[in-house]
Amino acid sequence: MDAGKGGEEVNATGQKDRCGLEPGDHAAILCRHEGELEQATGSLLDHCRREGWRLLYIARTTQRNPIVERLRALKDYGEGVITLSHEDAEFHRSFASARSAHAYMRRQVEGARSAGYSALCIMREVPPVAARRSSQHLVSDMAGLDTLLGEKNLILLCCYQMDLFSAQVLQDAIRTHPRILLGGRAVENLFYIPATDAMRYNLASLELQHWLDTLMKLSSAKEELAESEDRFRDLLENANDLIQSVGPDGKFLYVNRAWRETMEYGADEVPGLNIFDIIDPSSMEHCRAMFGRVMAGEDVGRIEATFRSKSGRKVYVEGRVNCHMVNGVPQYTRAIFRDVTELKREEMARREREQVLDAVLNLIPHATVVTTPEGIMLYANKPARALSPVTGRDGVHGKPFWSLLSPGEEEEAKRSMVEVMEAGEHVTSCRVRGCDGRDWEIEWSRARFGSGESRYLMAVLRRAE
Repeated sequence: MDAGKGGEEVNATGQKDRCGLEPGDHAAILCRHEGELEQATGSLLDHCRREGWRLLYIARTTQRNPIVERLRALKDYGEGVITLSHEDAEFHRSFASARSAHAYMRRQVEGARSAGYSALCIMREVPPVAARRSSQHLVSDMAGLDTLLGEKNLILLCCYQMDLFSAQVLQDAIRTHPRILLGGRAVENLFYIPATDAMRYNLASLELQHWLDTLMKLSSAKEELAESEDRFRDLLENANDLIQSVGPDGKFLYVNRAWRETMEYGADEVPGLNIFDIIDPSSMEHCRAMFGRVMAGEDVGRIEATFRSKSGRKVYVEGRVNCHMVNGVPQYTRAIFRDVTELKREEMARREREQVLDAVLNLIPHATVVTTPEGIMLYANKPARALSPVTGRDGVHGKPFWSLLSPGEEEEAKRSMVEVMEAGEHVTSCRVRGCDGRDWEIEWSRARFGSGESRYLMAVLRRAE
């Protein structure tokens, strides 16, 4: 057994490993030879030290596991290891009956707790058992301990050195332990049968190696699946988008880190939330309608919504939502939203600036246009929009300034634009022919908006007399 795999380790995220042991577990350790037994014992002792468990080691003979004797001598572990042998008179007195075994274990558990340990871990080397012994006899060897296991004060590990047992006995051992530690892995035992059921039926044996291979394959498959799930969860947790899953009752089943941080809720608060608890009133009617359509299995395409964070801040989002259905019954929604709050605010600010600009420039009786230095129009007042049927119908934003001019007048317009950029604040002018066939006099000047640099140009167009 590899170090740390006999128990439930805590990883960097504070979560416990999947294949670990915890108080209340009853497991069989299957070792192929004595070397594996020593390795398993060392790993278990290390884990007991980390978890704060006292170890009661019951050996087959007085020739105890050498690693226990070595580690038991470590001063920093104190009385953390108690050893007992099947050859000791105390063992025979304590385990003469199920009642005496239960009383002995109870005393040991209470002694461990009184000494400051969180639980008692029993590791017992099972002595060779005749093949005729049944599963029920294997269980009765440690009878009366169900109560302590249920109280989560005890971890019971029965260690079988496989080369000392027949296949029939090992199969009985597998049947009678809820968990198996095999090849350094702790796995849930697919073949476990509670003792009450085992006594009721005459169970035929299967080929032992088939059982062991099956358990190992299941363990590997489970680990691969868990690793895949961990990678997928890590991807979701570290995504910048807001990801959520909601049940048919509106309760959140999952939200990722970006969602929690944006919405200002802790992970412990999310289970108590309903989807409509985080919808802004301005978006409530729209979102209720969308939720109903999604739960009906409809593809609603891209949607926009306004959320409200815990502190009351509006969060504007856009994205897609769909529903997982089973036989036509909705199970949960899956949604990925992009936080567009800053974009919305910029858009609202831009519209406000345009409204102010529109109000100011519409006071000017002449056609007036604002462009970039490259001649791309950003704004035009009403007289300017009326110069061309195209701009009058579709607006001017994003179109080149020379779309207002007759063919061939583009170069003159560009020349005058370069001149005004080089001339600084001085006004320059040029004469061009408009798309209406008339001559126009254009006065160019730099324009400054807000606190930015003068990176805009303003053109005032007058009909040439």
